[in-house]
Amino acid sequence: MIIYPAIDLRNGKCVRLQQGDPDAETVYGDDPAEMARHWHSQGAQWLHVVNLDGALDAKQSQIAALDRPSNIRIQVPGLDDFGTGSQPSSLPINLVRLQQIREAVDIPIQFGGGLRTMADIKLALGLGADRVVLGTVAVERPQLVADAVSRWGADRIVVGIDARDGKVATHGWKETSDVDAIEIGHQMHAMGVRRTVFTDIARDGMLSGVNIPLTTKLGDLTDLKVIASGGVKDIQDISQLKAREHYNLDGVIVGQAIYTKSLDLSEAIRVADGPLHHISAGIIPYRQMYGGIQFLLLYNIFCEQWQFPRGGASHSDVDKSCALYSFRAETGLP
Repeated sequence: MIIYPAIDLRNGKCVRLQQGDPDAETVYGDDPAEMARHWHSQGAQWLHVVNLDGALDAKQSQIAALDRPSNIRIQVPGLDDFGTGSQPSSLPINLVRLQQIREAVDIPIQFGGGLRTMADIKLALGLGADRVVLGTVAVERPQLVADAVSRWGADRIVVGIDARDGKVATHGWKETSDVDAIEIGHQMHAMGVRRTVFTDIARDGMLSGVNIPLTTKLGDLTDLKVIASGGVKDIQDISQLKAREHYNLDGVIVGQAIYTKSLDLSEAIRVADGPLHHISAGIIPYRQMYGGIQFLLLYNIFCEQWQFPRGGASHSDVDKSCALYSFRAETGLP
């Protein structure tokens, strides 16, 4: 399970918001590249970088667009493929910060915020992102997500599912749709997406704990690999998520907790890298019939695959009790 330190960019600075509210901002530094080096030195294996100005639909003129510094080179060949014309002579400051972070560290970068077109995606990848997160367009233009997966592959395209009371929010969380988080998860999986960042908006930046039930449900029912986000407070949250890694939990984004030092990043990585207590139930239910033994397999209509009942999350479970509990929960059978 990967721990992703978050670097949220607003007007070129490293900030944290509470519940995505731009009026509830705390600035943690003027040099995001230096912050990236700091988290790298603590053992970070990935970075999660967000362009908050893009996510909040701030106008480019309000983002303090810079003339490109002489030491910053834009290498984005082929932008003409998407009708953008020649390469830009200037960039919004947060995209300059992305390239500076890329030059500062050699670990992979996951980048999101305001990516609405194929050209936006190509630019972000060209500036150094290894993977991009698409949020609003997954609701408003799902075909674009499918096209992006087809062009760049599922390893480089992630869908961000940000939920308020189980419903997907868009445009920097300013608008809430009628789309259910689980429903859009199914839709995205059908389009070839294999990974999602799931955020419970009510918990983001609040240090109130992760919404474990909905996070695990999303991974369990949709078969998407889920990167949990929102509310991580301390090492206990990391341990609880790690114990449920078998519900397709792929990683955890940590922000406020590591900036306020309620969570030590190195310790979180140590816990996340540890072995699973139970990765499989190891039980196959069967019954004796006159013609021989009849085995029972469960067919998951959401994931379109055969599977055995899964294991449990508690450290006190032994293999058999863990398997039997999961079997009862999945089937309703004794």
